[in-house]
Amino acid sequence: MPENNRYPNINIRSKNELAKRISGSNFTHGEALILINDVLANYDKYWRDNIKASDFKNEKYVRTSYGNPLGKLLNLINKKVLAPTDKILPDFIFGGVSKKNHIQASLSLLGGHRKRIKLGADIRRFFEQNDSKRIEILLNNKCGCSKKASKLIANLCCVSVGQKNSNSKRKTIARGFATSTRLATLCNLDLFLRVSWAVKKMLKGHNPRLTIYVDDIGISAYNVSEDLMNEVYDKIESILKNYDTNHSLLLNDKKNISSYTTGNVEHLGLKLCRNKVIAGANTLRKRSFVKEKLKDSNTNVKEKRSLIAKEKSYRRYDAYIKKLNTERLIKTNK
Repeated sequence: MPENNRYPNINIRSKNELAKRISGSNFTHGEALILINDVLANYDKYWRDNIKASDFKNEKYVRTSYGNPLGKLLNLINKKVLAPTDKILPDFIFGGVSKKNHIQASLSLLGGHRKRIKLGADIRRFFEQNDSKRIEILLNNKCGCSKKASKLIANLCCVSVGQKNSNSKRKTIARGFATSTRLATLCNLDLFLRVSWAVKKMLKGHNPRLTIYVDDIGISAYNVSEDLMNEVYDKIESILKNYDTNHSLLLNDKKNISSYTTGNVEHLGLKLCRNKVIAGANTLRKRSFVKEKLKDSNTNVKEKRSLIAKEKSYRRYDAYIKKLNTERLIKTNK
């Protein structure tokens, strides 16, 4: 059984039980077992580096298993095993959680007053800082799985660090796999809860708001000094780095503290206004470029089709932001 009720009772004891868990009316237990055995026998053949999406300079290698048996298995584990655990997560967790997204995360930082300050920080190489042993410990010690099943799931969800075929012996959560965000969040749940407790304590009486979206941390508070927000940042950095002697998370250096009075506060690519969020500067620049290219007589027909599709996606994005703004306003005024 899990060691406390902060963690979900996943309780998978064997490969056979994993097959049962991911099976359904249109995918039998036998078919699930065949899929698992196929993936185990051909694991390295079924994943590759996504070169275009990777950031080689910062050693962030995005992996893909799209359209093959590993991709299918990971999607099933994510949907049938991990997604049901979303309900136990605290409300400040937004990344990789059903029916939550970056827009809602940004909206949660609003406080209805311009005398707010926002602190933004992000965790360095979040997925790569969580190795396969940590996944095994999470599943075995905290989620009720057997050691054998924990190792099986960890091996399915982790790959060697660095570029593929680098021969590294250290395996970490695979950036880009369907299971990665939920596993990384669960692995660091205790750390994130301690961050939440520290924020509430240090900013008590200042209407603090906290949001964690994958590796991005956002905090806002009313009528506080920049010095205090710097102290909050230092405390968070200390918690993530020092709480667990066997595991630590490191923050990137690009800490950002901004006041709502400037009108230029952004989080997760969105501009934070007093009672709503709108598309951020980077999105507006990209959309402006699309509009200019559409006006350009030298733009060929094929390119125009692509640009029209992009402009439509920007309009849909604006409409969705507006919808979530309205829903938040209705909820706030109830």
